[in-house]
Amino acid sequence: MYTAIFVFSQYKIEDIFSLYNPLDEKFKIFQIFTHMFVHSKNIFFHIIFNMVALLMFGCQMETLLGFKKFIMLYFISGLFAALFQISFNTGAIFYFMNSSEFTIVNKILYYLNEDQRLSIYNFIYSPIMGASGAISGVLGAFAKFFPEHKIFILPFPFPIKVRKAIMIFIFGSFLSSIFNFSPGIAHFAHIGGITSGYLIGYIFKNKKI
Repeated sequence: MYTAIFVFSQYKIEDIFSLYNPLDEKFKIFQIFTHMFVHSKNIFFHIIFNMVALLMFGCQMETLLGFKKFIMLYFISGLFAALFQISFNTGAIFYFMNSSEFTIVNKILYYLNEDQRLSIYNFIYSPIMGASGAISGVLGAFAKFFPEHKIFILPFPFPIKVRKAIMIFIFGSFLSSIFNFSPGIAHFAHIGGITSGYLIGYIFKNKKI
């Protein structure tokens, strides 16, 4: 899919398959699923990190859960991650614009300069794309099953237990989203993915898989 975005760039696949806010006229029901399979052309290392994380944690979780339950974990986490991000975006739009009507938001954006418009767009208006939420869910479930397993997380130069690492990651994502440290990244999708994945892992583990 990532390759197709470049090869068939004239069709603007990423614009069609990305998930827009349900209040937006560009929203389509199929985007709820398709947004997990497209990535931004401008953030190449994002998809690299996603694929490395999927390889590291996904293989072990699929072996543990089996294919069907792993697919359930992946897609349900991705859906909840998108819901978290959309809820945050909608709340931010209402807070900053005092409106949930995208036609009014568009009119307001029209009167801003290019930098202001881009800043607001990246913060609250950008469509959601990427597998980060679903893969965060896999990580969350991994943390439930293997809380004492140690991994490296930047910027720490030493390994940290997974259960501590995800807390650091959630806190960092929250700060990054609130203060817009990393524009263009759906930080609340990461939080929603990890949280839902951890809860799904809890359910699976209690069934003594």
